Amino acid sequence: MTNPIDSRLPFAGLDRLSRHLNYHTERQAVIACNVTNLDTPGYRARDVSFTETVEHVASAEGDQLTMSHATETIVADDETPDEDGNTVSLEGQMAKMNANLVRYRSLATLLSRRVGMLRYAATDGS
Repeated sequence: MTNPIDSRLPFAGLDRLSRHLNYHTERQAVIACNVTNLDTPGYRARDVSFTETVEHVASAEGDQLTMSHATETIVADDETPDEDGNTVSLEGQMAKMNANLVRYRSLATLLSRRVGMLRYAATDGS
């Protein structure tokens, strides 16, 4: 049974970490757009949804697990619309931006350490 997401493989998880970093980059851009439109009448706050799906696929070569990722921009109102119909809360957006930044930095650190371990192993520890 072959498994492309097997954690014992040397590069397993690097692409997954990369996809998560891309998600947080995309989310940061959407949050920044919300803050930019703070005073735009009728603007509705948006966010990015991330889904990860693992599927079992039976084939002639054997069973495999495949993983798919998807992002979607959705309307995510922070609060009820104010008098001009805008649903962006500056405080809510700043909290989302800071939480997203912490997650991004954590993932970037994990990815950097993982690549560092592979580099160390590839050079026989020198």
